[in-house]
Amino acid sequence: MHSEYLANLEMLMEIPIFAGLPIEPLKLLTYLCTKESFKPGEILCHQYEVDAHAYLILEGRVSVLLEEESERVLGEFGRGEFFGGLSLFWDSKRLFTLKAESRVVCLMLSREKFQKTMEQFPSMGTIVFRNIAERIHDWEQRFLGEHGRKCPQCRSGLGVTLI
Repeated sequence: MHSEYLANLEMLMEIPIFAGLPIEPLKLLTYLCTKESFKPGEILCHQYEVDAHAYLILEGRVSVLLEEESERVLGEFGRGEFFGGLSLFWDSKRLFTLKAESRVVCLMLSREKFQKTMEQFPSMGTIVFRNIAERIHDWEQRFLGEHGRKCPQCRSGLGVTLI
């Protein structure tokens, strides 16, 4: 197999929502991804837009921005980081803008190709949904631990995990 394909496959295997998937659907997902490059200053996705792609950063750094706050930078993503996974399931609006801070190369997976893969390998849906539920639960547990006692308003907005 081509070394770039194998490197991309290994990176997909590291994405938490794909953890535990059998190798065959992972190989197909790797094959179906497209590679896109972005120049410094280019926008990968805009806040509030519906984008039917998930992104895996292969190289470079992107800033996470809130546009309505004069492009306030919330953080950065870099090599190996995956975002937009929920867009593989529905028309979710982006909660932030991503802007390339350097030359950025991403693997992009479209909802259409992901869902076709799930049709071909129906058992992967159970694994992916379990992984997503675990990540939401872990996030909420960390959030409560960090903010729950100090911020009553934060507590009232929780309940994502329904537990």
